[in-house]
Amino acid sequence: MTVDRGAKDVQARPAVFVGPHQLLRPLGEGGMGQVYLARSPGLRLLAVKVIRPEYAGDPQFQRRFQQEVESARRVTGFHTPPVVDAEPRGRQPWLATSYLPAPDLSEVITRFGTLSEAGSRALGAGLAEALAAIHAAGVVHRDLKPGNVLIARDGPRVIDFGISRAFDAVHLTRTGMVCGTAGYIAPERIVSASVADARADVFSLGCLLAYALTGRTPFGSGEPAEINRRVVYEEPELTAVPSALRSLVVSCLDKDPARRPTPTALLGALAPADPAMLLSPGLIADLDARERQAEIDLTAPPADPPALPVRTWQSLSRRGLFGLGAGLGAAAAVAVGVPLLLGRRAATEGNTKMVGKSANAWGAAAKVPSPLPAGPAPLWSSSVDGLMDIQTALLGSTPVCWAEGQGALGFNSSTGRRLWSQQRTQFFQAQAGELYGATGDFASLVRQDASGAAHSGPMPVPAAKRSGAAASIQALGADSRTVVLAYEPTLGGPGVVIGADLSGGQVLWRHDLTQDLAVDSARNSQSLLSGSGSSLGLVADGRCYYQDGGTIRAVDLRTGTARWRAAGVGPAASTTMRLLRTGSLLLAVHGNAVTALDPGSGRQRWTSPTAPQGVFGCALSAGRLLLSGALGSAYCLDTATGKGLWHSTVAVTTASTMGTDYRAPSAGTGFFAVPLVHLPSGVAVLNAADGAIRWVAHGTSTEGHWTTAASGTSLYAASATALHAFRVSGA
Repeated sequence: MTVDRGAKDVQARPAVFVGPHQLLRPLGEGGMGQVYLARSPGLRLLAVKVIRPEYAGDPQFQRRFQQEVESARRVTGFHTPPVVDAEPRGRQPWLATSYLPAPDLSEVITRFGTLSEAGSRALGAGLAEALAAIHAAGVVHRDLKPGNVLIARDGPRVIDFGISRAFDAVHLTRTGMVCGTAGYIAPERIVSASVADARADVFSLGCLLAYALTGRTPFGSGEPAEINRRVVYEEPELTAVPSALRSLVVSCLDKDPARRPTPTALLGALAPADPAMLLSPGLIADLDARERQAEIDLTAPPADPPALPVRTWQSLSRRGLFGLGAGLGAAAAVAVGVPLLLGRRAATEGNTKMVGKSANAWGAAAKVPSPLPAGPAPLWSSSVDGLMDIQTALLGSTPVCWAEGQGALGFNSSTGRRLWSQQRTQFFQAQAGELYGATGDFASLVRQDASGAAHSGPMPVPAAKRSGAAASIQALGADSRTVVLAYEPTLGGPGVVIGADLSGGQVLWRHDLTQDLAVDSARNSQSLLSGSGSSLGLVADGRCYYQDGGTIRAVDLRTGTARWRAAGVGPAASTTMRLLRTGSLLLAVHGNAVTALDPGSGRQRWTSPTAPQGVFGCALSAGRLLLSGALGSAYCLDTATGKGLWHSTVAVTTASTMGTDYRAPSAGTGFFAVPLVHLPSGVAVLNAADGAIRWVAHGTSTEGHWTTAASGTSLYAASATALHAFRVSGA
């Protein structure tokens, strides 16, 4: 029971608490959770956000949520309500901030009209000051929108700063889509998923200013995907913005983040700014009413105590948690009858701004044949039985289509005749010519070979942790005796890498990671995963090479004995690496660059130029490495020297919607194959020597996105309906 100081019948009504705080009534609902008005034991009003059950049970979310709460606590500023209490790791995670009885910006514009130039200056100055405080604490807001800006008597307040990063990370792994509000997401976040530094918030601020002045977002209305496409490829509509502020808004909305002003510069440009200019008679009356209600809420019992959502557990796909699905290559949309262009001339204005002169470090732009050659008819096409979220791999010379948790199909490479079907195994990864999976209870580890034979042995992950392993296991590779697995413990915490005996399942060695195994930034940003490999490490030369944050470690495959460690590879806390073994080098693809190491000593050989665009996939072909990424960009380097050889850009003019469902490229003899991301899908085949396009093959609008695998002169491309085989002549 609670003691209410202002009501006589409080004991007749049960109270609902989150932590020590009594919930009074719902305030709103968002993608991450429900928000309630609450009363603290010290009689302060709080806004308490209770996390949705489907995220509350995710260890990765809880860890990230805790990190973001700790960062948010460090934010101190007049325009940012403080975080006063939180329980980020409880059975029902929640966060409490001080409550401000004020409407959000969307309510203000809808009910009381657009702001004057002076009012918009006050709004912009307050937002800039809030962002300066948020960024100074090392936090990026990520979801600055009208609903996250409250308009109080003494100026605006920015809420929900930084916290959306935890939701963004987990939501991205489940859907492959960037989180945020269409019309306020910066273009670099749309094309590169989680690329979200302080400059992305400045773009959102520019959108808010345009909205406050005109009542419309600068990139129009409609379906979110269409709005996102305009953000990336078109210029904002700002004719209704007063000329005195137009140039400032334009600078905030520059598609090149480097050219946007800083919050400090915005403060200077918006001066003088008087918060009183935000207040209209209607808004003042609304604030008066809200403040009277707040006084009542401090003493009255809740009229109808809100019920918290029932906590449920939902299974998460391994692809969602570990990014083991089809790789994250890069391509652009291609519509029927609209040519696909490669090279400098094909870049859109926004693309050109973002790439800039830094592409010159990657050699000459690829040449474009005219007219663009159409792809040949497939040698054969075979049904894939409706597998969803399909992936393509080669087990030796056998093309295989598989889908996580749904089974796998093997085909004859010459005729397309189905050789075998395996539906009883929960496959989760293709690695080094084998499919890895598990039995339904995750008691046995299964390795599928090209013949269709399944080899199983005891699952080396402890039985008590298999429920978590089922959602976060990754195979780094194996030889004839030893397999290396990595998994995230059920109850959270850093991950574990183990070497185990293949025949008996005994754990031979175990290494605890210092960084989260969830590969947080790799999974939700420049995630260098391909459909046939692991992001965390690999097995070669009788050793296991794996990454732990920004450190790469080499250990003996059988004993786990350390051979060497290379620290500081890539960004300081990078977990975005993908390791590749080629020739006499170990390649670490990190962020937008590549570092080559001596596999025997860990000594650094070279580091490549930095790619101007975010990198999402990679493929090796005879001493050349292709990096494919945002806005259809492709960069090729010489693996012997790290020198950039050529670059190209896939760009189109199309009415199809923009997406971020990137698929990995693949490599054959003398060519790279880059899947196209939009519908109708297809694949572009490029010369490995100079990046020139050879041909483009298109699918139908009903096939879904293609994934590819290649070997020699053979290219296999699978869709939601069929596996197609092509011969790449002249390779």
